[in-house]
Amino acid sequence: MIRRKQIKMNAKDVSTGNKSIIKACLGPVTFVVIFVILLTMITYMMRPSGDTKNRFMGFYAEPRNSLDVIMIGSSPTYSSCVMPELYGEYGIKAYPLASNVQRPMAGKYLVREADKTQSPQLYMFEMRMYTGTEESLTINMGYTREVTDNMKYSFNRIACINAMVHRDVNSEDGKKYTYYFDIFKYHSNWISLINLDQVTSLTYVKKDPYKGYKITDKVGPVDTPSIMTDPAPAELDPYQAKALYDLLDELDRQEADALFYLAPYDMPPEDAGKFETIKNIVESRGYDWLDMNHHYDEIGMDFSRDFSDYGIHTNAIGARKCTIFLGEYLRDHYDLPDHLADDAADESWDAAYANWQDEYEKAVVEIDRRIEAGDFFEIEE
Repeated sequence: MIRRKQIKMNAKDVSTGNKSIIKACLGPVTFVVIFVILLTMITYMMRPSGDTKNRFMGFYAEPRNSLDVIMIGSSPTYSSCVMPELYGEYGIKAYPLASNVQRPMAGKYLVREADKTQSPQLYMFEMRMYTGTEESLTINMGYTREVTDNMKYSFNRIACINAMVHRDVNSEDGKKYTYYFDIFKYHSNWISLINLDQVTSLTYVKKDPYKGYKITDKVGPVDTPSIMTDPAPAELDPYQAKALYDLLDELDRQEADALFYLAPYDMPPEDAGKFETIKNIVESRGYDWLDMNHHYDEIGMDFSRDFSDYGIHTNAIGARKCTIFLGEYLRDHYDLPDHLADDAADESWDAAYANWQDEYEKAVVEIDRRIEAGDFFEIEE
């Protein structure tokens, strides 16, 4: 009897001891959790404002599994396709996870990022940057940060940084930690904390009124380029070749459908052979390839009027033409839903389309004025 009582007392002491340990640990753990949450929110607010930040926050704000197409690539991705127009005319919900001079190495990780919240029926990859060299794409580390500094904190973001930032090449004197914790990069940007627009980014979720599209009414005319019809395949930079194969492997793993494409632009002759190589690789893996530069007549491209900066990016008029072409192409080649036929209206996308229509009419007037006045885009030295 005494033995049982002793065992009960010992068990009670152990239980009391365990509770004391839990209580002792609970305080520090709670503090760490709250600190991490607050640090993350402050970091999001202190990240520089701009189109790319708004675009990524807008992506995170889209409802789960609501997007039909996710477009990944550099600036031609969001300048040559008007997402509100694609929805308003064809019922397709597409969104660009795109950034300025996006390095190809980011592609695989952006697919993984998209897969967290979306199940698109099609990925589209604008391939212009795949002809670049690693040296040219790492001269300005803003090209890397436009991706890494606009992703939410996650293990996938860490993997993306590890792949894109090489200590001996492009980590800003080895300060790789400033990529993991970008608050070290933007710690002097405290004014953001009293900027109402920046404060709304504390969760990094904020609707983009144009669904990632960037409108411009600038004009930079250029002669219509000649396109090589049968270029000899040319070798890719090893880093870009690896990025392409890694991306294809990721798509295979996810059993995802994808369209690799080129938006219209004044293509340097030396790039034609590299795109021929990319085309052969992509098609050999069972994916589609579309070079819009071979469809100028169908698109109705006017290089004297449709580009904002001398054959590099389309302005609002050129973007609308490209969007109509893409809309027809997607409708003819893929079984994508038509949300215009849905019974339930989508106020967010309807509003985006209405906003675009209003801004497009204004842009056309301004583009015509610029052409008449010879008010053309000035390239910064």
